[in-house]
Amino acid sequence: MPGAVTSFLRRNWFLLGMLAAILLGLLAPEAGQRINPGSATRLALIAALFLIAGLTLPSESIGAGLASWRLHLYVQAFLFLLTPALFFLTSLPLRRLFGPELSAGILALSVLPTTIASCVVFTQVTGGNVMGTLFNAALSNLSGVFLSPLLLALLLRGTGQSLPGEELQAILRDLALQILLPLAAGQLLRRFLRALAERGRGLLAQLSNALLLGVILLTMADSAGDPAFLAHLSRAPWPFAYLALMQLLMVALAYGGARLLGFARPEVISACFAAPQKTMALGVPLLTAYFARSPLALGLVLLPVLLYHPWQLLIAAFLRNAFLNRRGSPADSRTSGPRGR
Repeated sequence: MPGAVTSFLRRNWFLLGMLAAILLGLLAPEAGQRINPGSATRLALIAALFLIAGLTLPSESIGAGLASWRLHLYVQAFLFLLTPALFFLTSLPLRRLFGPELSAGILALSVLPTTIASCVVFTQVTGGNVMGTLFNAALSNLSGVFLSPLLLALLLRGTGQSLPGEELQAILRDLALQILLPLAAGQLLRRFLRALAERGRGLLAQLSNALLLGVILLTMADSAGDPAFLAHLSRAPWPFAYLALMQLLMVALAYGGARLLGFARPEVISACFAAPQKTMALGVPLLTAYFARSPLALGLVLLPVLLYHPWQLLIAAFLRNAFLNRRGSPADSRTSGPRGR
């Protein structure tokens, strides 16, 4: 029994830690605010997160994975065009129910790039096009640093929540300092430390997860200091139900579109794991920097990202089993083809 508990904790420590960080931030906001004077600690954690992201992001795979260009075009368009458009349109009649902050969080989630690691892992264990997924993970996360804030500003303008031009310029300048510089520094270090970064990828991933928990804790503590935040928190179940249904819809659309375009089985698998997923590792620090000037909004804006993450992993696990069970079926073998790399 103790061994089973230890195994469970080892496999799920991050999700449990995320829940603990949210609860601790909500229940003891004063402690979080004391270790984050003027948001200095949170800014340092964000810079460290993007330095590690730059060090571990395999940007060299972008040049090596150009062969499956139809797959790449499909995934990038799905991430940055189709998903934001669908979330924007389907959430329109629900915005009064969600409230402005949670509605902004849903739109913020929609413009994020795909996951950095989990989509690659699921593609690999399912027999998909690993290089294609890796290419799209690297490309979307690099381009998302620029694209996601701009797309979010455009979507918020469509809801009447757009920021004044001067404030948007200030936010983009802060993003450049807090995100682009550490990311570029990490990529520069990778040129010299690539082998070391690959060998230590697991340790760096654990460190990145720990830093991410710190950002979540401090963000929730800052938000919980405002009584209005807890009042808005009661709306959270409705966005979760909406996001749960949208994730299922995104997976179905990714699969159906890939089959309609005649992709081989490995590319279909790659599309199903890369296109519907959204990164929390990049999303939390990116949105924290974007909404840093609005502490009340920030905590609520992050909730959709935090809710979507465990759900998409659960759906990906079911999808993995479905693909593995179909591996030998006649219908599936007719669309297999050679594995693109």
